[in-house]
Amino acid sequence: MTDRTTDSAATSDVAAELSRAADPQPWELLGEKVAYQRFLTVKVRRYRMPNGHEVDWDVTGPESAAAVAAGVTVLPLTPDGRIVTVRMFRPGPDSVVTNLPGGLIEPGEEPEVGGARELEEETGYTCESIEIVGWLWAGTSSTFRKYVAIARGCRPDGKQQLDDAEDCVPVELSVDEFRAELRAPGGMTGTDTAYLALDHAGLL
Repeated sequence: MTDRTTDSAATSDVAAELSRAADPQPWELLGEKVAYQRFLTVKVRRYRMPNGHEVDWDVTGPESAAAVAAGVTVLPLTPDGRIVTVRMFRPGPDSVVTNLPGGLIEPGEEPEVGGARELEEETGYTCESIEIVGWLWAGTSSTFRKYVAIARGCRPDGKQQLDDAEDCVPVELSVDEFRAELRAPGGMTGTDTAYLALDHAGLL
């Protein structure tokens, strides 16, 4: 006997695939030059669009000799299911906000190793396990790749070691409190990585 529900769903999937418009053609990179370099590098890239029009585009990323163009954000879960966050001042919002711990991956360092290191350095927490669950671009004009990790079994038995430009205060939140922070306008940065991590952790 044919399962009409299954057949209908399959037909809908095929119809949706057929109705999807084709992707636009990629732009052709003609060249690039460094416009500014300190902690962030700003490059001006010149592209030729499919219609022949040429445009200049600014792209950013931490690409100095001391850093690579990749970072990692960690969703740290304690044994009782609480989430370890940090409260810190951020120059962009010009205010104290909630963040998940994370930072730049060092040259030659695996993302999960960098995640465990950043977790302990910013919070003083260590973890029993850590898993990279995905990555995303920092923005549409960024060359910076952000890896997302879930750390489990996190406990405050390590040593916080902050950089000169960091003032992180670790704060444990329940999942409901964390989700409220995410929904509060301007209350949290890195919300894209936070939602991706919650999704992979089954906590949305």
